[in-house]
Amino acid sequence: MRKSANRIAAGLAAALITTLTATLPASPAAAGEPVQSPDKGLVFYSSDPTEVVGRQAAPDDVCRQVPADATWLLVWSGGFRTVPGYRTPDCSGQASELNNFHSWPKGYYLTYKAS
Repeated sequence: MRKSANRIAAGLAAALITTLTATLPASPAAAGEPVQSPDKGLVFYSSDPTEVVGRQAAPDDVCRQVPADATWLLVWSGGFRTVPGYRTPDCSGQASELNNFHSWPKGYYLTYKAS
């Protein structure tokens, strides 16, 4: 019985790895589609399910809304140097750097500026 459980666990692990590998290497996608690699610009992702929820092609230092479902971002290209996130609707108050590959709870950051 223990051998059967080990085989089932190994099969499930293999299926999970195959699924994750199949969704990562692909061409750029529109918002709402699965994670793509490589991508372009500043890309916001959700966490459950992992999907693209927003993008910005180039830095412009304009105060913008963080996509409502965003929980992390990744800069793929475009010359972005810094992406401070704010917990206010007008990019005021204390900022936290979002461009260092960390995640946050959904809705935690309301606005950001990308330069």
